[in-house]
Amino acid sequence: MSPAALGGVVFDTAAVVGWTRRLPYVHAVAWATADAGNTIVVPAAVAAAGQALVRPDRLDILAVLLSLPHTVVPGLDVGGASRVAAMLSGRVDADALVVAGHAAGEAVARNWPCLTARPDMLRRIDHTVLVDPLP
Repeated sequence: MSPAALGGVVFDTAAVVGWTRRLPYVHAVAWATADAGNTIVVPAAVAAAGQALVRPDRLDILAVLLSLPHTVVPGLDVGGASRVAAMLSGRVDADALVVAGHAAGEAVARNWPCLTARPDMLRRIDHTVLVDPLP
């Protein structure tokens, strides 16, 4: 079965931070995804950026998201890094966009929406990315 045949959502950094702040929309998306038996994807680069931005007293809340049975944290291995590099090729700001590129790449590869606060940036990285903009 192809990943596109399954359902889910990819969390970008703002969604991860929003989870720790208990934003209602982020929690609604996460719990609806889990209740439907679908998958929450938090790319490793996004998890790292989120952890860097979350207050220390909320890291336990982030740990809950990352340990949910429906959460998958794909690493940025050689293949993933090549896909992100191809998406960012020729951009002078490529180093600043690795996290967004990792989120967009995972969303495109799965044909799933990416919950994000930066839909325009993700679309500039890959115009085929499906986005679910945070309110």
